[in-house]
This record gives sequence, C-alpha cells and structure tokens, in this order.
Amino acid sequence: MIDYPTIEKIQSAAQIYDVVSDFVALRKSGASYKGLCPFHEDRTPSFHVSPAKNICKCFSCGEGGTPIHFIMKHEHLSYPEALKYLAKKYGIEVHETELTDEQKQMQDDREALFILNGFAQKTFTHNLFHTEEGQAVGLSYFRERGFREDIIHKFQLGYALEERDALTQTALKAGYKKQFLEKTGLTVVGNNDYLADRFRGRVIFPVHTLSGKTVAFGGRILKKNDKTAKYLNSPESEIYHKSNELYGIYFARQAIVKQDRCFLVEGYTDVISMHQAGIENVVASSGTALTPGQIRLIHRFTTNVTVLYDGDSAGIKAALRGIDLLLEAGLNIKIVLLPEGEDPDSFSQKQSASLFNEYIQAHETDFVQFKAGLLIRDAGNDPVKKAQIITEIVDTIALIPEEIIRLVYVKECSRLLDMDERVLVRNIARRRQEQLLQKKKTIYPGTENPEDEPRRPSPPEEQTATYPPEADAGGSPFEVYERNIMYYIIRYGEHRITYRDEETQAIVSVSVIEDVVRDLKEDELEFANPLYKRILEEAFEKSGEEGFVAEPYFKQHPDPQVSQFAVDISTDRYVESKVHSKHKKIESESEKLLDLIPYVVLNYKDAILKFRMEELNRQIKAAAENGEQEKSEQLVRQLTELWQKPKKEIALHLRERIITGI
Repeated sequence: MIDYPTIEKIQSAAQIYDVVSDFVALRKSGASYKGLCPFHEDRTPSFHVSPAKNICKCFSCGEGGTPIHFIMKHEHLSYPEALKYLAKKYGIEVHETELTDEQKQMQDDREALFILNGFAQKTFTHNLFHTEEGQAVGLSYFRERGFREDIIHKFQLGYALEERDALTQTALKAGYKKQFLEKTGLTVVGNNDYLADRFRGRVIFPVHTLSGKTVAFGGRILKKNDKTAKYLNSPESEIYHKSNELYGIYFARQAIVKQDRCFLVEGYTDVISMHQAGIENVVASSGTALTPGQIRLIHRFTTNVTVLYDGDSAGIKAALRGIDLLLEAGLNIKIVLLPEGEDPDSFSQKQSASLFNEYIQAHETDFVQFKAGLLIRDAGNDPVKKAQIITEIVDTIALIPEEIIRLVYVKECSRLLDMDERVLVRNIARRRQEQLLQKKKTIYPGTENPEDEPRRPSPPEEQTATYPPEADAGGSPFEVYERNIMYYIIRYGEHRITYRDEETQAIVSVSVIEDVVRDLKEDELEFANPLYKRILEEAFEKSGEEGFVAEPYFKQHPDPQVSQFAVDISTDRYVESKVHSKHKKIESESEKLLDLIPYVVLNYKDAILKFRMEELNRQIKAAAENGEQEKSEQLVRQLTELWQKPKKEIALHLRERIITGI
C-alpha cells in the first residue's frame, strides 16, 4: 500500500494541465483551457481544464476529475497504478506502508498467483516456439488458422506439452509452491501425491486483466477424443472470476473508447482473427452467456455494442436471452448475422478492416427488431406462438431505461406484429411496474406482495432535481435530498454562518459542517447513502482543525471514490431552488448560506416525514380493512403527532424561508 506522504507528494506535484496535455491538444480560454474530450466523440471542444482548481471536466459527457482520476480513466488503471504512473512522470519515489501480517499474506498470495500465471504463460509460449512438439502440434495449428507470428506473440499464445506433469515439475523446480499451482488450476492434485497438468496437450489462450496481467487460461485440445472437452478453462480462484472477465479486453480497451463501439463475439479465435484484420475493438464472452460483471466492464468504455453471430448458429435464441441484460444496463445493441457458413474468425480473415466495417453498417439491425423478426419467422401462423412473441417482445422493451427509445421500438414492433401501439404500451407499462416492484423488494426486504411496499414520497414543489434518482444509494428515496446537502458540505463546509439563537438570543457562529451535523443529530437522522455518511463524519472530525478547507481536502482524498465524488459534486451545474432565484439583490451562493443551509436540511427532513406519514397511512388503511380497530386508532394517533409537531414546524420554517428570501 502506497503511504500517505507519497500520495500527498504526487497530488501536490501532479498539475492537471501537464497531465491532460500529454493526451489532449489544449488551447487557452480565459483562466482555463479547452480541448476535445478524449472520452467521447467530441466535435466541438467541451473538455475544460482548470489549473486553478487542478481539475478537468467535460460538460458534454460528464467525465473529469483530478490528475489521478484523469489517468485512471484515460489509461484504464487502478488507483494505485495511476499513482505510480504519475510518480514516474514527476520523478517521485514511491514508498509503501507496512501491512498487517494478515494483509501481507493475502496480498502475497494474490501476487503469487499472478506471478505463477505469468511464469506459466512464458513457459507455454516457450514450448510453442522452442520445442519440437510445440512447433509440430501447436504452432502448426495456429498457422493453419492463418495467424501471423506477430499476432501469436501479441496474444501470448502457447502450447502445453503432452507429458503428464511437464509444467508442474518445471514450476516446482523454479521454486513455485504446489499449493499455488493447485489454486490457479494449473495443476490437478490427486491421491497419493498424484500431480498432473490441467492443460497438457492443448494450445493455450491466456486471459488478461484490464492491466494486462495473466489471470487465467483457456486450452483447446487438438486430438479427437470424445471423452475430453474440446475447450478447458482455468477454474475460479482468488484472482479469477469468469463472470467478471472478457477475453481480449486488455487489447481492445483503447480501440473501444476511440471507436465508441464494442464488437462482441463468442470465441478466442474470433477475437484474434479480427485483430489481425485490423479490427481491435472486439471482445469475447468465451462461449458463455453474458453476465452483469462483463456488461459493467464493457460499459466502462462504451454504450454501443454490436453482437456478431454465425449465419447458421443454432444457439442464437439462447444467446438473445443473455443479451437482454445489455438492454437493461442502458446499452445500445445492434445484431449482425454473418453470411451462411461464416463465423467472425473465418469472415474477418477474408476482409480488410474497411470492408468488414462496411458489411457491418449494411447489415446491422437493432436488437429488438432482430428479435421480433426472428420470433415471427418461427411462429408462422400459430396464434399461441404469436401470443408468446408479444410477451417476449414486451419483456424485452420493458427492460430499456430510456422512455423515448422504448417508444421508438413500440412503433416498429407495432408495425412488425400488426398490433395496436396502445396495447403494447399498456403491457410494457405493466411489465415495468412489475420489474420496479421486484427491484424494490431488494431495497425493502420482508414484503410479500405489492400492497406491502412502502411508497416513495414526491418531491417538494421547489425541488428541481429528477426524483427519484437513479439510485446511487441502492434506491434510497432520499438520495436527491442528501446529495443537495453534500453539495454544500463539499463546497462551503468550512464557511461560517452567524445567527441569533431563538432561545438564548445569543449570537452563534458555526461552520456549515457543524450546523448540518447538529441539525441532523437533533432529530437522530443519518444519511442512507453510506458514502455521504462517511464523508460527513470525516468532515465533522476535520472541521475543528486549523486550516481545513473541505473542497480541496476531499478532492485530494486518498480514497478515489471520495475524491471522484467531491470533483463531481463541485463541478455539477447545480440548479438552485426556485425561491432563491427571487432575490432582488443578486448575491453569490456563499452569501446566501444562512438561508440555503437550513432550507436543504429542512427539505430533507420534510421528505423523511412525508415518507413516514405515507407509511402510516398505508398501515392505517390495511388495519381498517382487516378490522383491527385498536391498531388503527393507535396508528392514527401516531400520524396526528407527526403532523401536529414536526410536520407543522417544518412547513412553517419553509414558508419563513420563502418570505425572507423575497
């Protein structure tokens, strides 16, 4: 773990202009700089670099942050890797802190597995090029597939010797431990110290992480053997989880970002052949259905996915069910069927990159349209099958988060299915409601039917943010209110506000952080979002320290999640409540803190009270329907108490703020 003094040195040395200008052409624009955003297809400069704040921000796609965040995003590095990148750029020596014995052991074990995999990859590649068996069997196979030698080296392909324990014995002699050989799956351990190489007699396809480390292997047997699987993969381990890896992502990530599109294929050789043809923005799911982890990996680089299928593939329908997850994640999906008898491997070997892309553009189809057409052809004139088609299409369209895109698909499917749009719209709305209730059950466990679900409060009239938000805190109904409070904690946390205490008439001066924490503690309230809660607690601890300034402190925080949030919240184009735009005198935001801070906190409290009152109303209704008179009366008393005291007080304070602000 990199020690904190080293992190501070890197943060102090790294200047946003120096870092960004290595990758983006910047021109002066007032006190800052502008350039084309490197994270999306930018035709007019929307990427702003502020040397004064030492941050960057694209006001089109929203990407940005500190120099560390920029390097993490642009070079696809982890936080420690980005720190080391910048340390090297600025000539800073990296010091790492002492870990506990347990932490050391865990880190050592993980690193040992990666090191062993790296050793195995080099051994397999050596076998391929420098042993008689490897050349005769493995290298001949790759050459028959049409792979050039530079491509074989690029993907670090190899060959495992036929001998039962050749790799195992080589590794043991080199000092690698048997327990790690077993953990990685390179060695199969049996009774009586039986040891055997898992991949013996197979050509090897290493699987790489985003940073290029060898995390696993795939092996293809070349001899005909009905009792042995054609392809064999590394088992799950401490470092390898198949559902989170995509074959070829390390080699494709830059091209995916540049092209803003990812080609998705099935197998290793599909990826390799397309790279050889000059098409590098391609990854493979390795013959398995897509998983949420793999989709998140793609989504880091693009929202556009084109799935390539063999023209005569029998598994298309099964694969389509997995691709529904892509739609649910908000990705734009296109389908391309290759000519009869072709797969991405064979087809790409016959095409140049330009001809391949021309074919894609001419033959790609929207996923929903493709699925509808495929199902319609299968159904023929069978009315039962047609009804099943409608159900499947409705389920698919309902997954799409964007309403406008859903409506476009509804129109197209209405034409294809010869059905009234209104019927589709009604069914999609019902299906989305079912999906929403299902999701809410994960947020509010213990409910047994939709009537038991707590309702989310509507926002106050003055609230301008979208409500409810897209669930940064796992769907909390208070997310937008908590985020509004955090905006002021980050931007103005150390600023002091002065007012007269209503009870003692004494003049009180406190920081914004202290005022918010005190106000929340009075009603025993805690944020639902764990990140906000953690930041507020740390801000309160630091607020007593001399020289503490919230915004730079949290922007340079060693936790990348905290620092990224601080950058995002402080660069958002914040929309103030309508009431504050009515000031006759144009004031800066910092001059209105005396009004703004109580206002956002009261809005938060008001939302919580509304939520509680709606929950009580629901329980009262249920008790009345079940004839539980005593319980109903008790709940009514609770509701009356809520209204008579806190609710009225909050409403009065909100009205007072409005009157004061005019």
